[in-house]
Amino acid sequence: TVTVTTTPAGLATNVTYDGSASAPAAAGTYTVAAAITDSNYSGSASGTLTIGKATATVALGSLSQTYDGTTRAVTVITTPAGLATSVTYAGSTTPPTNAGSYAVGATITDSNYTGTANGTLTIAKASQTVNFTAPGSATVGVPLTLSASATSGLPVAFSVVSGSATIAGSTLTLTGAGSVTVRATQAGNDNYLVATAEQVTTAAGKLAQTIAFAPLS
Repeated sequence: TVTVTTTPAGLATNVTYDGSASAPAAAGTYTVAAAITDSNYSGSASGTLTIGKATATVALGSLSQTYDGTTRAVTVITTPAGLATSVTYAGSTTPPTNAGSYAVGATITDSNYTGTANGTLTIAKASQTVNFTAPGSATVGVPLTLSASATSGLPVAFSVVSGSATIAGSTLTLTGAGSVTVRATQAGNDNYLVATAEQVTTAAGKLAQTIAFAPLS
């Protein structure tokens, strides 16, 4: 409410706010009119009542997250609680999905309060696992198909760690007798870390051969 002072002092008055006798509570601008109602005096005054927005605090949470293929939004807590806010991520209102760092800004949009907060959302790369099926025993010179998959769904590459063998794609061919250790690796990408290499040792058997004798005379 506004205060009204009269001269002479203490005269009865009637005050309206945008035409209403009820004083406003919400932030905004209101036209105020005051009129003396004393039976022996007359007089009036007008003015503008401005109610400014109150200052509220804004706190950002969940600023460190891990990629999981879904949008990763931050949490916003206001004091007073429950005030409406607008949040942007690197200028966009859509929360990001991919791993990386994003500038976050939160602004209160309540008509009676004002307040902002800024921070950085960091989405870390996700870990993954390579599942490598043991190829079993192999024979020198006989191609063997390898099988492995990554929990990320990304392609897996094979390599020979030790032993006598060659690899073409997912086909392992032993070139000599002995043990061969093969590694399956997923190299990762923008959203996944490199998978821990899985090793499998394969015991190699020699290729059978035959000896043919010429007829004895």
